[in-house]
Amino acid sequence: MTNPTTAIIDAIKAADRILVCGHIRPDGDCVSSAVAVRLLCAKLGKSADAVCGDLERPAVFGFLPGYAEFGKLGHDKYDLFIAVDCATDKRLGDCCKYLASATNSIGIDHHPSNDGYCAINHIVPDACSTCAVLYGLFADTGLIDRDIAMTLYTGLSTDTGHFMHSNTTAEVFGIAKSLSEYGFDIGAVNHAVYCSKSFDRIKLTARALTSIQLHENGRIALMIISQEDLKACDCRSEDTEGLIDNCSSINGVEIAVSMCEQPGAVFRVSFRSVNADVAAVAGKFGGGGHRLAAGCIINGNRYDVADKVLCAARGALIKRA
Repeated sequence: MTNPTTAIIDAIKAADRILVCGHIRPDGDCVSSAVAVRLLCAKLGKSADAVCGDLERPAVFGFLPGYAEFGKLGHDKYDLFIAVDCATDKRLGDCCKYLASATNSIGIDHHPSNDGYCAINHIVPDACSTCAVLYGLFADTGLIDRDIAMTLYTGLSTDTGHFMHSNTTAEVFGIAKSLSEYGFDIGAVNHAVYCSKSFDRIKLTARALTSIQLHENGRIALMIISQEDLKACDCRSEDTEGLIDNCSSINGVEIAVSMCEQPGAVFRVSFRSVNADVAAVAGKFGGGGHRLAAGCIINGNRYDVADKVLCAARGALIKRA
């Protein structure tokens, strides 16, 4: 069986036009994975474009190396498509057309629901993040440098909730230690990701907090962020990233739900849990993710969508003796 690292490196070396693509509404692991693979391609002497499915560029990750080029498409067609942190081709958004027209494709991911839609697939379902998967692939190749290490650390940190989620293990700390030895400023990275927020984002947080409703005797927390909230605070959908953690931090809450309204009566819904399988909940609406963190998109007005997600969440609560 071909070594996955060798197969991936050989595919990159054989390509002329490379597109690295993460999922729509990218989080830290998605952005960091895409940026890291772009940097790895450069180390192999290949130029690559790196984007996410909806071409969003979350401002919080502006400190990552080469981020000014993130989100830019330089070609109409690519011969190698590299999907990162994306469980299904549907999450590639409009960029799915580049996968369809590519001569070759690589999928690198950690989502258990990944269906292996690329020609070459390296999926590690028990990994804490796609950046951890990338570290496992390239740790012994000599390709990782300070910039790549910092980028991988960023994804590792964000997908473990700054090492607070249940997917944080001794192995995760071992990876973080190895990456830190490349000499980047860990404090600066942590501050940029977790402590550098605009005043508009703080105002949005305040509005989001007032929307929280508790259901099922405090076992479910629901947050609803409207288009009006976003406009009033001069924010975008990307600015809601992480707000659901405020629901999760409430004592007694087992399932946290965040609904963010999009133009056209569409809601992006996120789920977090301490014990329930919210991937199954998201799956009822065509979404997916991990057992304790998942998401989906639901069409409808806020009241109908709220009723649907609350009903599904109730069904996922662990029955008490």
